[in-house]
Amino acid sequence: MIYSLGISPADFLNGIPAIPNQLLLLNEESGSDVEINPHTRFQTVTGQAQIRRYLLAKHERPVKWVDYTHSDDLDFLLPSEIAELLYLAHMETHIRTPFYAKLQNQFAFLTLRDGFYKTYYRELGDFNHVLEVSLKRHLRSMHNNRWVFARPLAISDVPHEILLQLTQGLMDGVIVAFDQLVERRRVYVIPVRAVDHPERQATWYSQDEVYADSREVASLRYDLTSREWALSIHDNEVFSDVADLI
Repeated sequence: MIYSLGISPADFLNGIPAIPNQLLLLNEESGSDVEINPHTRFQTVTGQAQIRRYLLAKHERPVKWVDYTHSDDLDFLLPSEIAELLYLAHMETHIRTPFYAKLQNQFAFLTLRDGFYKTYYRELGDFNHVLEVSLKRHLRSMHNNRWVFARPLAISDVPHEILLQLTQGLMDGVIVAFDQLVERRRVYVIPVRAVDHPERQATWYSQDEVYADSREVASLRYDLTSREWALSIHDNEVFSDVADLI
């Protein structure tokens, strides 16, 4: 499960291996792409183009969904299984598991509040590319804001080793603080902060509250000349457990 602030639905769509073909909506929606499954009374969206359009649109209500594999999967859900899905939508957490045998879903996506999202990945490794897409988007945005008339910034892919260090080395939570970015001799330096109290996530309603529960442990660097990424570690103890994975 990934609890995030700053990773957009577009980052998610552009980072996952493939856009699902069918969504089961856990929130009420309207629109030409939305249908109703008569057995469960849940709304659905079918087709990758329709799903991309739906997820990138602006919504008045929080968007919550799980994907499913076959068109008739919903017709075999028991009342207890429908109740679990309703609980997931209402309480924003799962009872037994967010992955359902009959649906064979790869994801469960919950819009929370004030820009926060909770996303379940059946294959947690899929998140690495989502994170990479988001990092590159944020860096490009910061660059464009600093240099209004600059050419579009071509950003290299983030090395897999760095993504592993960020996700595996800081499994309790990581903040890549783009709002604190500085430039030093054509190198962008972005502080990386470790979350100290992930159990308080339910009480986070603002960026300041997230930052208050964190400390700086590293800095992510991007060299504009060589187009290379690097991670400078300030607290080796924090990242010690990930050394054997790289």
